[in-house]
Amino acid sequence: MPDTEQEYKKQIKELEQQVRLFREQVDFLTRKLYGTKSEKTSALEIEGQMSLFNEMESCADPDARESDLVAVEKHLRKRKYAGQREKLIKDIPRSKVLHTIDESEQICERCGSAMVKVCEVFVRTEVQFIPASLKVLDHYQETYECRTCRKNGTPYMEKSPVPSPHGHAFPCDCFHDRMAHPSEV
Repeated sequence: MPDTEQEYKKQIKELEQQVRLFREQVDFLTRKLYGTKSEKTSALEIEGQMSLFNEMESCADPDARESDLVAVEKHLRKRKYAGQREKLIKDIPRSKVLHTIDESEQICERCGSAMVKVCEVFVRTEVQFIPASLKVLDHYQETYECRTCRKNGTPYMEKSPVPSPHGHAFPCDCFHDRMAHPSEV
């Protein structure tokens, strides 16, 4: 019995020492994780572990003088003027894109009679880039009127839908006057 008792005491001592070591490690890591922080990482370096962030500091001469700042001239940009865009695209071939309402949909929603084309309205100009060539697309929108409703004193008109530029839905109308789509530049 005394032999096993000695073994038990020895094992208890080893376990107590192991518990003390684990507590020290937990305290160290807790201080690292939740302790006061600074941008200095030298305290966090682990022996044998390379640091990715202090390469320049370790190579740099601490007594080196900083270089002097040099004044740089302002950059001036040409002022844009009205009509500049039109001047740029005047010699590019044009084609007209007419947006219409399908014949089956040219029916008055109020009375059900056929609607007649009244006018077409200019919507926008796009510059379309086709590799090695450019083409200007002028978009027009047709407007239809119900003659029956007009005779009855309640005129009804409907405009044809116009797709957004290049099929993209833009959050604002600020892109309608652009020269080319960003993906085409």
